Amino acid sequence: MPCAAIVRLLCLHASALPFAALAVEPPPAGVTRHVALAIPATPITSRAALDAYQQDAPPAQSPLDWLTPGARHRFLDSLVYREHGLGGLSLADLRYELTREQAYTLLRLFGVQSYAIDLDVLTMPRAATHEPAASVLEPAYDRLLAATAQADGLDAQAQAIARSYGADFTPAQADARRRALGDRDAEFLFRAANLAFRTTGQPDYLADLRRDFAELERRQRVDRPQLADFHDALLIAHHDDEARALLAAHPEAGRKPPPSMRSFSRIRSGQPSRWAVTPETRTRELVRFRFNLRAPAQVTVLASTGCHFAANAARDIEAEPLLRELFREYGQWVVPPAQVTAFDAVREWNQAHPALRLGIADDNASLPMVERVETPVFYFPDHGTVVDTVVGWPPGGNLDASRRGLRRIDLLH
Repeated sequence: MPCAAIVRLLCLHASALPFAALAVEPPPAGVTRHVALAIPATPITSRAALDAYQQDAPPAQSPLDWLTPGARHRFLDSLVYREHGLGGLSLADLRYELTREQAYTLLRLFGVQSYAIDLDVLTMPRAATHEPAASVLEPAYDRLLAATAQADGLDAQAQAIARSYGADFTPAQADARRRALGDRDAEFLFRAANLAFRTTGQPDYLADLRRDFAELERRQRVDRPQLADFHDALLIAHHDDEARALLAAHPEAGRKPPPSMRSFSRIRSGQPSRWAVTPETRTRELVRFRFNLRAPAQVTVLASTGCHFAANAARDIEAEPLLRELFREYGQWVVPPAQVTAFDAVREWNQAHPALRLGIADDNASLPMVERVETPVFYFPDHGTVVDTVVGWPPGGNLDASRRGLRRIDLLH
């Protein structure tokens, strides 16, 4: 990441003198001086430190000021602090409002700048001045986010989205209403449809998303974030040919071609299935197989390519010869359906963990035991009935709990 163009002001600690108190000499003639950015010497790792930073840093010197007020509020509200620092955050608004260099600099505030490296962000900075008119749909988008976050479980989320989206966004999806929206609201309409589809997989939301993308194209308001989200939605819906055509029409997306997708055998509609990365080949291909959930005994592990807890679990299990062989023979490691977009990450996992290969669930119905998406979770079913569950992988591991689950389905004695 080129950092030469980023001028930084290092602060000794959060309680230092206000940044505005530091003297700045005028630049020599013929020199453009970049604004010195207020970057703390140590990452912000608590809500109190964030409050102190916001109080002391002049807005013009804070990378947070690059975000619109609504985006800044959503980003800061998404920050989750744990005992040892930042434990979670949402990058959605950074993708839609910042370039990679801007996102990298802003995330330096929290010591997680590496997250910006592969982020689908803007290719060019947004204009310094945003639309003066108040957004009509941004408050509705905030309500949709809140309704989704507050719902407990996938079914409850789908119902909450149906209510919130139906009230605030479905009316705006009429062609005449869509064309009458301002540019920012047209973008929020697209983002709402994307959130609804990515959460529920319902085809009506994908149809809205397709029309919203066409409207953004008509306005010449398509950049990497919109391209990436529409491309990923097409892959989740298994429209790989359309996703491939989209990338061909928009090389600025900077994405690798999506994998081809084919079924290994006839799979009935509604039958649980999973996608597997073709092993030991350079071909970018996903093959669909039946997913037998009613085997006499098996272990289904819901994992994620980006979850270090799942990676720790795989490492610990592989270090135990007996467990490694049991999980190799009876384990089904799967990621949620949305990670069909993470082809390269799944292939890298499988190369690193050949005994614990990841598959990709075809849809939410292929994982009926999953009430909410959290990883890793170990399900121990006996003829389709889950008799034990192990959630998470703390620092000390969960090997004993995993052995208990294996005993309950008679795979370990």
